[in-house]
Amino acid sequence: MNPWLIAALVILGIAVVLLIVCIIVVIGPIKKVVTLLLAHAEGIKKQLSPIQTETTKLTTTVNHLMADIEYKKESVQSVIQSVKHTGKILDQVSDVSHDATVKVMKKANNDPQRQAEVERWTNTAMGIIQRKA
Repeated sequence: MNPWLIAALVILGIAVVLLIVCIIVVIGPIKKVVTLLLAHAEGIKKQLSPIQTETTKLTTTVNHLMADIEYKKESVQSVIQSVKHTGKILDQVSDVSHDATVKVMKKANNDPQRQAEVERWTNTAMGIIQRKA
């Protein structure tokens, strides 16, 4: 065989062995660092678990509070709407009662018997008011 070929194969073999040794020397400390990093990551994960649980509870509580506030806001809005319409209804009732009173007064003014009845009721009411006072 050719001595150059043998020398090249020997050099190649030595280079492969040196490469493997260098890889082992470099990977050893890296493996320790990676193991430490994984241990720290696991510790951080354990610390974050209660925080995540608390965050979930707080989110649920906030959602319940928001739903409660929305319900109460809608309830108050319905009351406000009712109050707004109360003025109109009272105006209508006042108009109707005024019209009825005017009709009764016209009838009473034209009928002496009704005038006497109104006077009796007025006197009775005034007597009750004076007794209370």
